Amino acid sequence: MNLSNIGVVLCLAAGVTSFSSYAGGHRKESQGDRHVQSSMQRVAVRPKAGEPGYGWQYFTDARAGSAVVISPSGNYYHSQGDGLKLVFKASEAT
Repeated sequence: MNLSNIGVVLCLAAGVTSFSSYAGGHRKESQGDRHVQSSMQRVAVRPKAGEPGYGWQYFTDARAGSAVVISPSGNYYHSQGDGLKLVFKASEAT
């Protein structure tokens, strides 16, 4: 093996080891710094009394592709793009 081949091998070895140590640097950060938190955002809808949707509240998380809808009676519905599903039924007042 001549001197230039040894130099190339040493440079490649140094590059590979420094790259792997750089790639693992994200593990030292806190989880909050690594991941952007996604959260539900309220959807502004203002139907007038008597119109469909009056009294309902709408929330969406575009990053997760999900939505929550709260009915005027307090029922919670959830959707992940496949239609609303009842997830909580409010108890009736006695």
